[in-house]
Amino acid sequence: MIKNYIKSALRNISRSKGYSFINIFGLAIGMSVCILILLYVRDEMSFDDFHQHADRIYRVERAYRMADGSVQPYFCTLAPSFVPLLEGEFAEIEHAARLFGPPNVLVKIGETGFSEEKLYFAEDDIFEIFTIPLLKGDTKTALKEPYSIVLSRTMADKYFKDKDPMGKEMLLDNRFLVKVTGVMEDTPANSHIHMNFLVSYISLKGLQGQGDGDYFLGTRNFTDNVTLVYVRLAENTTPESIQPRVPEFLDKHIPARENREGELVKTSEQVFFHFRKVPGIHLLSHLTKEVEPNSDIRYVLIFSAIAAFILIIACINFMNLSTARASKRAKEVGLRKVVGADRKILSLQFLGESFLVCFFAVIAALGLVLLVLPAFRSFSGHAIFLHDVFSPAGLLILGGVLFVSGIAAGLYPAFYLSSFRPVTILKGEMTGGKKGRLTRKFLVVFQFSITIALIFSVFVVNKQMSYLQNTDVGYDRENIVLIPADNEVITRWETLKQELLKNPKILSACLSKRAPTGRLLDAPGFGIEINGERIVSPFDMPHNRVSHDFFKTYGMKIIAGRDFSVEHADDTMKAYILNETAVRRLGIKDPKDVIGAPFRALGGGQGYVVGVAKDFNYESMRDQIKPIVTYVLPQQANTLSLRLVKGNIRQTLNEVKDIWSRFRSGYPLQFTFLNERLNQLYRNEERMLAMFGYFSLLAIIIGCLGLFGLASFTAEQRTKEIGVRKTLGASASNIVRLLSMEFAKWVVLANIIAWPLAYWAMTSWLGNFAYKTEIGVMPFVISAGLALAVAVFTVIYQSIKAASTDPVTALRYE
Repeated sequence: MIKNYIKSALRNISRSKGYSFINIFGLAIGMSVCILILLYVRDEMSFDDFHQHADRIYRVERAYRMADGSVQPYFCTLAPSFVPLLEGEFAEIEHAARLFGPPNVLVKIGETGFSEEKLYFAEDDIFEIFTIPLLKGDTKTALKEPYSIVLSRTMADKYFKDKDPMGKEMLLDNRFLVKVTGVMEDTPANSHIHMNFLVSYISLKGLQGQGDGDYFLGTRNFTDNVTLVYVRLAENTTPESIQPRVPEFLDKHIPARENREGELVKTSEQVFFHFRKVPGIHLLSHLTKEVEPNSDIRYVLIFSAIAAFILIIACINFMNLSTARASKRAKEVGLRKVVGADRKILSLQFLGESFLVCFFAVIAALGLVLLVLPAFRSFSGHAIFLHDVFSPAGLLILGGVLFVSGIAAGLYPAFYLSSFRPVTILKGEMTGGKKGRLTRKFLVVFQFSITIALIFSVFVVNKQMSYLQNTDVGYDRENIVLIPADNEVITRWETLKQELLKNPKILSACLSKRAPTGRLLDAPGFGIEINGERIVSPFDMPHNRVSHDFFKTYGMKIIAGRDFSVEHADDTMKAYILNETAVRRLGIKDPKDVIGAPFRALGGGQGYVVGVAKDFNYESMRDQIKPIVTYVLPQQANTLSLRLVKGNIRQTLNEVKDIWSRFRSGYPLQFTFLNERLNQLYRNEERMLAMFGYFSLLAIIIGCLGLFGLASFTAEQRTKEIGVRKTLGASASNIVRLLSMEFAKWVVLANIIAWPLAYWAMTSWLGNFAYKTEIGVMPFVISAGLALAVAVFTVIYQSIKAASTDPVTALRYE
């Protein structure tokens, strides 16, 4: 019987080649999109799950209560002195490890050196927490001794090529001579942290302190959040068993302090710890000092929804064409029922046929996936390869898509076809057609509602991205190069600056604690006197430490007072410049009124306000502009900024490299462009725009295939009607308009349904940005016009074909 059903299904497919092609190709496109997105989602959800104890590994994070009473988002780093105390006082913590990752460390062997970023000083317990296979060496001893280093496989090949690196020495930052004690496997791509070098943490002893006050290993550094801290909890233990005792732990080791109002406040009321499961970091954590850029669970959910919608659109095509062509198989159903087939048997037969069509579609989809995989890998930013498609998880996805598609596409047609009454069918009186037509119209409306919503979303996302890239951020973002600045650069800054400015292609240079796009973290407090009243830190105001010419280099405007000047000798740590937001928060309406006001940076010097800068977006435009105070203190800077003359940037950078090599011999020049850093802030949004664009186009193509098939079948079913109309005098244009408008009105209804849903979704998405574009009327016009045009042009070919048929031939049609 099954063999007979398969033969019947294959015969039915071959008998209607055009409709079968539309069904299979439409399903294949929808399935391929679904498969690609599910592979992407699986990769996003798999981060850090390769660790043996992934369910028991946590990162310890820190938060503070701010001046306004709110608790700021957690720091993903912790002060180093907490770690041995946590491990000693909480029995639930089996292992704890600190990681310290200094930026841009020079790694040298002889005269060969490279500036490296993914280098971490790590405690040996890191091997007990993370699963880090060693190709050479022993995890028990590799990081026990001072000045030991473990290299990744790639770094071992880079520095030692075919030689055995074990026991060889390397020079770090011209200060540490370390010995290779191990070679580890490269960190998997789906890790929130990638480590090329691990240096024994004990090597840091005494680097910035001595004895019990040692900066990295002592027991008194509870303030500087410089180390990543990971813990492995005991089995059957959760952070909830630790969290209630954390306040007592904090109060025990850090005495209460006076707040800004002079009241004694417990540490536990101002400082908070949080334990975050490591596998959740990539999608759920967006904290200060994240090790690497993370993704966002919201985009995973959005793309998953898109995958479902695209597949639904493809399945709707199948259902529409299957039910529309029901009359072609009515006699078959009637005869089968007469000879004893019940509804259940017929339903299973038609469902089996849909699964066979879906099987062919999956094969075609697999081919499409393999074809576009390199392009998808490029714009998604995920390392998804051929072996991922045929991995157990990939095959499970293929099987799941086949099963879901077979059920979703075939269930309704199977029940619909099997419901025909044999007596009525064999008399030639088909009933139930009206119900089928209404269902098909509903499905067309639903299908185009999804497509219109996607088009609407593409337009709004593109508009917002254009706004982010082109709006005035308060400074000139063009032709600015950012270079990491270490102690040597800071010490020799004036000499280096003079050499750089001798080049006419370098317009300006400055140092700063961080460049725009960096997080404004430091807010140690301030005091200001206004109209004789002394005010101490009524709100948090980040401190920006810079050299002279900071505002000049970035093209920031001073709207009141003056800029820093070398002609004023006391500008260093005595002159302060506020931004407009800071002035407003202080309750001052006219920025000129704050000029000359006595000002003190808590922990710093006493001086006065010399200027007010026009507001500028230092951080992402997702965030409101913060009040900022800027003062001259280049000793605490970490970034060198250069403004270059427009044009021939590469040649100018080569000349900068020559100057750099004279001042920092052995240190390769590393730089980024400010514009690149700004674009990285919105990497997820750019990826979302690309995916929305591609998938909306595919949704339109699938929808067009379905409409084309339905229009073809409608024209075929109404052949005799068209012949009669033409005989009675209807023109070809009348016939075209008649058939086209039937579909156009349902697309108009789809717009009415899609608009409020798309508007709500995009308004919610734009809510993530403090500064955003207006949705306006254009997304409504574009989505409606494009969808309507696509629908009309899709059916117009079949309409013209039907309208041009000889009426004599049409009247003979059965």
